[in-house]
Amino acid sequence: MRQLVPILLLLAACATPQERCINDAAAPYRAALKERAEIAKSLARGVDIVTEYETRRVFTRCETKEGGWVPCWDRETYPVTRRIPVDPAALKARDAQLARDLPRLERAAERGAAACLQAFPEADS
Repeated sequence: MRQLVPILLLLAACATPQERCINDAAAPYRAALKERAEIAKSLARGVDIVTEYETRRVFTRCETKEGGWVPCWDRETYPVTRRIPVDPAALKARDAQLARDLPRLERAAERGAAACLQAFPEADS
């Protein structure tokens, strides 16, 4: 995953100004669709999966200035995944709100895309 992020950033940087503008205009609409999909998954599972990071002290070996190794204490961060029961009523209310907002967000994305096409016309070859 860490290797994927720089590649995606590089590809985003290669996008034309028009493509970046359209992508930015559609971001709220895509975020709402993604949130609705996550809500559906959470309702189907009955739990939310939450990943938190904990730092623990571990006994390990440390390298000395001379190049040798000595026992020492160090800190390591571990991901800890927890299952948290969902509140179905709250999730259903949020999903209903998103369903009401989607048409407005879609129209805003379309208006934004039209403004981007006007602001950044494609160069003719």
